[in-house]
Amino acid sequence: MKTDLDIVLVASRLMEELGDDAVRLAKVKLVELIAANNLRAAAFWREVMRLCEEQSGTASAQVAQPRADATDIAKFAAP
Repeated sequence: MKTDLDIVLVASRLMEELGDDAVRLAKVKLVELIAANNLRAAAFWREVMRLCEEQSGTASAQVAQPRADATDIAKFAAP
């Protein structure tokens, strides 16, 4: 998907105004629009959220770390 200038403008303005909270606001807006079945607006806010994550650096920070298996958890729980 080509990045639209409107998306860049909204993401930049959110980052200026809210800082790292811009990502959270974009996620909330995205969830609301998906729940309302407004897919076109949801696609817009999904891109805004992605750009906010890139600008704040949270996209790399939210990379999932490997989870412990049930056997590993059992080892730590055992006395």
